[in-house]
Amino acid sequence: MRAIFTLMTIMLLAASAPAALADDTDAPSVAALDDAAFDAQFQCPETLADRDGRIEEIQRYQAWARDHHPDWNLKKRLDVRYGLLRRHGCAVTLANVAASTRAPFGP
Repeated sequence: MRAIFTLMTIMLLAASAPAALADDTDAPSVAALDDAAFDAQFQCPETLADRDGRIEEIQRYQAWARDHHPDWNLKKRLDVRYGLLRRHGCAVTLANVAASTRAPFGP
């Protein structure tokens, strides 16, 4: 449950990124990608060079999910995103998500 909250926070922060980063003209189009093609081109966030690249990647995911699966609610989008991270072996990102879900003032 905490992992879902963390992913939701990341996605919401990316959605509120500066307008320059939200401009889809610089990002390759996701309109033509079906589920398998999107999965094939997915990159782990830790392999991207900088914060801007990671924000752009999550914005591409959100645009793709919105365009291809408008019936998905936020939980479904988070579950699919988490599945992509697991399937592609994004160990560093998954470790960061797990670390950020721990209570700051442990028992």
